[in-house]
Amino acid sequence: MRTHQQPSYILLNRPYSETSWIVEVFSREYGRIALMAKGARRIKSKLKSVLMPFQPTLLSWTGKGEVPTLTAAEIDLSDFNVYVQEMTGDALVCGFYCNELLTRLLHRHDPHHDLFDRYHQTIKSLSDPENASRLSSVLRGFERTIIKETGYEVNFVHESDGKTPLRDDGHYQFHAGQGFIRMPHPHNNTVSGSTIRAMSVGMDENTPPHQQAQGKRIMRDILRHSLGHKEIVSRALFYPKAKPQPPK
Repeated sequence: MRTHQQPSYILLNRPYSETSWIVEVFSREYGRIALMAKGARRIKSKLKSVLMPFQPTLLSWTGKGEVPTLTAAEIDLSDFNVYVQEMTGDALVCGFYCNELLTRLLHRHDPHHDLFDRYHQTIKSLSDPENASRLSSVLRGFERTIIKETGYEVNFVHESDGKTPLRDDGHYQFHAGQGFIRMPHPHNNTVSGSTIRAMSVGMDENTPPHQQAQGKRIMRDILRHSLGHKEIVSRALFYPKAKPQPPK
């Protein structure tokens, strides 16, 4: 089977032999797939500058096996303003975080058109320096889409019974498989109903900091259930360990 010029993003590259890569790809029509990029590790390979994360690409491949062979790759010039070098600092870490979620949560060969479009817009937002102050809201939107697309949708409007509307002044705790359960008193693991309702419509740069912090915690709880025992490695990049100080 031959496939030509599919809109795709590179999630990661894994060395295979001394000259090749196994490329993890997120394509719009074929979902997450793995491709054999023969010769991509060679010094003079033209593929190196194309097979980079966060660049919109057009990929072609052939083969019926679990790992088809990449036959052509080029940058999608219809969105030429999106390049990895434009993403730095926290924005770059956010990009790796999104890639890790896709790699861990998506099954192979399962298309997700809406999620692909959301990822495309997320990368564009992360690449724009003017969005440096709203990285948190950009990630919350992507997280909402990926949990919905992978079958872990959560009701952000009603309590766990699916009927009672969330109260802005209520205090809730998330329980996997049930939803948000109202607690009689606030404690460290509860979030306000107003925060959950804000997440239902989408947080932005105008969302109060305390609600953004609570929203981040909610999504961590939801994703922890979705991922099982898998840890998100890229999160550690936000909190680098301090280098040990030499003895005085």
